[in-house]
Amino acid sequence: MTQKHKDSWKCLSCKSRVPKKDNTNTPIRPEADNVTQRRGGSALSPDRSSASPEHMANTTTNEMLLKEIRLLRDDMREMHLQMQSFTDTISSLNLRIDACENRLDELGIRMDKMERRTSTDSVFQSDTSLLQSIENLKIELNDRDQDLLLNDLQISCIPEQKGENVTHNVISIASKLGMQLTVQDITSAVRVGRLLDSDNKVSGRPRLVVVRLARRALRDQLLQAARVRRGATAEGTEIPGPPSKFYINERLTLKNRQLFQRARELGVRHNWRYVWTRDGKIFVRQHQGEDTPRYRIRTDKDLTRVFGSAAVQ
Repeated sequence: MTQKHKDSWKCLSCKSRVPKKDNTNTPIRPEADNVTQRRGGSALSPDRSSASPEHMANTTTNEMLLKEIRLLRDDMREMHLQMQSFTDTISSLNLRIDACENRLDELGIRMDKMERRTSTDSVFQSDTSLLQSIENLKIELNDRDQDLLLNDLQISCIPEQKGENVTHNVISIASKLGMQLTVQDITSAVRVGRLLDSDNKVSGRPRLVVVRLARRALRDQLLQAARVRRGATAEGTEIPGPPSKFYINERLTLKNRQLFQRARELGVRHNWRYVWTRDGKIFVRQHQGEDTPRYRIRTDKDLTRVFGSAAVQ
């Protein structure tokens, strides 16, 4: 070794403590064959430009499915909001119905108290104003009950069979009158009155059919069609049994039915030509013409006022 080499020589321990220097000037080694130049994640990530068509088709299909799922979720959210609104509306209607029922119950209780007081106290029997108040309450209750039947009508003289489909019979009758009803238009259709005997036969006339329609307009149209084709029979319909005339009328409360029956009897007896009902109200008229007045019958006192006390007795 030369003196220069000796002066610059250091042991391995001393060399390890010397700070490293910039190796910028270090010559670049030639690129070795079969050596991968990619580093980190770039060596592992696939080349998108070399993706297969099948892979791209699957990706497009998945994106379409995700889009459809999002649209379906939006539709379900909108349907949920609509159902919530419908539920709130039904709840509001139920509250209003409950309020009306409570009002009717209060009026009934007041009327019962007044009737008991008039039956136990002779002083109130002479009080005409109190008796008039009771009568007015009865009339008001009857009018309210009649308002609840504005969507109802009754059909009489339809042949009755065991196990019949009353709703189907009503649809056939409406078709006979030139109206097309569906099952959704009919809220309920039932027979009322006496039941069949043990031999599944009905003695006398068949029971009435009480129908409640979904809308009042349908009821009015059916009544008008029945007036136009008055005297129509069940011939040509799908109702079993011998064809017979059927009659469609408004459904009345028990009080109004009794009052209407008495008005008809008095009208026949005294030659009053017109006795009819409209929207649950009873009217009478002696002759046709605008100069002939019509009278509304609400109580027995109205019968006495119209036909005379001697005629009613």
